[in-house]
Amino acid sequence: MPASTSPHPNLADWKLEPSGSSWLLRFRCPPEVADHVFGALPDAEPLRNRGTDPRWPYRLRLDSAPPADLADFLALLGEVLVVPVNHEALDAVLALDHRMQLDGSARTDRAEQLHLVKHGGVPAEVDRAGQELVAALAEAVIRHEWYVRATRVLPVPGHEPPRPAASVLLGLALAQDLGLGLTPVTGPARKPARLMTARERVDLLSAFRVDEDLTGRTVLVVDDAYQSGYTMAGVANAARRAGATTVLGLTAVWHTRR
Repeated sequence: MPASTSPHPNLADWKLEPSGSSWLLRFRCPPEVADHVFGALPDAEPLRNRGTDPRWPYRLRLDSAPPADLADFLALLGEVLVVPVNHEALDAVLALDHRMQLDGSARTDRAEQLHLVKHGGVPAEVDRAGQELVAALAEAVIRHEWYVRATRVLPVPGHEPPRPAASVLLGLALAQDLGLGLTPVTGPARKPARLMTARERVDLLSAFRVDEDLTGRTVLVVDDAYQSGYTMAGVANAARRAGATTVLGLTAVWHTRR
């Protein structure tokens, strides 16, 4: 998977070494990235950093052998975007890349692919863009020690445009690619997020419904783009009401100012 085209919140560095009968994982990153490591290693014990080595603000003790794919998972956290989560229903959110290049002059490659999927173009180019996006999303899930535990995919419903919503197309293809079940999500017709008032965005938090029983499940909420997070959080709330215990967000691009 290609690295992002610009600086972003990710895992800056890490070090794994034996410590007696255990293993010690030291790492440096923003807090939202640390949450992904903690989620991926739920049996590891967080240790206080007593100031002996300020290079490593986070430390975890593993009492058993580290997962075989731990290094690849940690490498992934240096390649993709970890989105800060401001909604309680979401445990974490991952994006493939920003929407715009660092200088704001053009869309990133992932955003260009998404633009083709959303708005159409030469059929062969649209198909290739969709396949590459789904392959990248699937790779992120497979390499992520937390996300790979998901058993259902919940695509965010679209705005009822003339063509199928990109989020639904990506979610369906991702579920098929990963061999996971697809859970339908229903909700009202709505305006694009950029046209909504603050009140309308807040209303999204309770606007969606999931009829399937998700008791005890880890689920993936898939959207084509992440901006305010209210739409994804609304679907996450619906998943929680249906019994999901862990709700992880996954998106192609992140709309954010840099």
